[in-house]
Amino acid sequence: MRSSPDQILRLVAFGLGALSALFAAVELENTVAPETPAVSPVTHDPLQAELVRCRSITPEDLDTDTACRAAWAEHRRRFLGLSSGNPEKE
Repeated sequence: MRSSPDQILRLVAFGLGALSALFAAVELENTVAPETPAVSPVTHDPLQAELVRCRSITPEDLDTDTACRAAWAEHRRRFLGLSSGNPEKE
C-alpha cells in the first residue's frame, strides 16, 4: 500500500507539531524555576545598615535626610573607587 502525498504531509506536520511542543515544554521547564529570595550576606558594615534604612523611606523624606544623602554619597564613592578625599570634587 502506497502512501499518498497528503498522508505524508500530515505525518510531517504532526511530527513538527510534536517536536515544537517538546521544545516548548523544555524551554518552559528551564524558565519556570522557583524564585529564591535575594538574601544579602550578614555584615556589620554600618554603611549597609544605613542604606537599608534609606531604601525604606519616601523620596520626600530622602531630600531632607542628610544622613541618607551622606550614606549614598559614600556608597557611590566606594563603588566608583574614588579617593576618600572630598567626594563633592569628583
